[in-house]
Amino acid sequence: MENTTVRIQQVQLVNIKNVEKGTITFPNHVRSDNKIHRSEIIGIYGQNGSGKTALVDAMWILKHIMSGNELPKNTGDFIFSQSEKACIKIVFEVSTPANKSIAYYEIHIERIEENKAQIIKENLSFKELIDGVWTKKAGIIDYDISYEEVFRPAKNFKLLTSNNSEVHINLGVAKKLSEKDFTSFIFSNETETIINNCKEFDKYTKLIKGLKHYAKINLFIFSNNHSGIINLNLMIPLSFRLKDDKKTTQGDLGIGLLKPSVVKKEVYELVSKVINQMNIVLETIIPGLNIGVENYGKQLTKDGEEGIRIELVSIRDKVKVPLKYESDGIKKFISILSTLITMFNNPSVCMVVDELDAGIFEYLLGEILQIINENGKGQLIFTSHNLRPLEMLDTASIIFTTTNPTNRYMRFTNVKSNNNLRNVYIRSINLGGQKEEIYKETNSFDISRAFRIAGRLIDEN
Repeated sequence: MENTTVRIQQVQLVNIKNVEKGTITFPNHVRSDNKIHRSEIIGIYGQNGSGKTALVDAMWILKHIMSGNELPKNTGDFIFSQSEKACIKIVFEVSTPANKSIAYYEIHIERIEENKAQIIKENLSFKELIDGVWTKKAGIIDYDISYEEVFRPAKNFKLLTSNNSEVHINLGVAKKLSEKDFTSFIFSNETETIINNCKEFDKYTKLIKGLKHYAKINLFIFSNNHSGIINLNLMIPLSFRLKDDKKTTQGDLGIGLLKPSVVKKEVYELVSKVINQMNIVLETIIPGLNIGVENYGKQLTKDGEEGIRIELVSIRDKVKVPLKYESDGIKKFISILSTLITMFNNPSVCMVVDELDAGIFEYLLGEILQIINENGKGQLIFTSHNLRPLEMLDTASIIFTTTNPTNRYMRFTNVKSNNNLRNVYIRSINLGGQKEEIYKETNSFDISRAFRIAGRLIDEN
């Protein structure tokens, strides 16, 4: 899996939150200059409540599904209120030293009770590049909870079972378990065990495992929940992706901020390694700032095991101060910095960040994005209210939300290379001129009047 590069080409949402339908295509597939940039950035801009965070939430759900994990408990809350069903479609480019293919995956979910949902359909198909020519799109697994058979097409089912009744039974069990556990059938651990033992299915197995590895190791989602934990000043989740001779791991290291934490020795070593990596970049972005780990000695953990009592500190001019006293913006940036470094250096890493601009000085935000755009390798999706990136990134990298829920995402058209996209955006809000409306107009007189009426109600009470 380490030699497989996976990159997103397109994402489509259907009935996710307030997005009845919306499609986002990545920059390399819409640029008109014929120059392929290894890094790809998508910044999503728009009015509050217009579908920016819907994409972040959809990617969060998709990561759970494709990692073989259970659907998040509250998935039903992300389905459009006027519908019981939703769909996420995503297109990947999958490359190995010997092969290049395009994978098409779609997942259908249905609300079943309150905020819960279940997977009712999923489909994986692909096409591959052979001798410079793309083959026709072909199905791998078409799963539907209502099918009497385990999955379609029949030829692939026969290829996998080879008329082996035991494999047939195991696939049926895998289907029942995926229904019971609210997991994907295609990416479940049970299905992976079965396809691993079939040499005839090997080409499909490699593709499925490559996509699963990508979702588990190379896809990072930073939602507002991530920021909320930091804002409460309870702890800081240090996101990381590290590789050694044996394996690649990713995750969040939750370190307490209110008081020193007691962690296992291996966690302390991992935190130290992540922070040493971050400091190389941090001191160039925020001059004079470094992060340290204070080791206060051995102490038993809550489980009675030997641990180390540690505290995260910021260091300026050799003066150490507990990290909890730094601004929320700095703490958020520190929490995602290790992943940002990984994304910059790895073409197979995709990072999705809600409200990337929160607490970051706008000039610095623009500089960082420009550096990633010009020299980075991975993919970055972010939402923002800060307009500075509109001056630093090209039109292909900026998506605007619209007031049309059935065509929620768009790029601006008729923008010349010498136009300032920030000015074009503000002008479009005021005057229109794009193929879709991007701002639901407000009336300053009505707002002022509403404030006065509301004030009188408070006074009367």
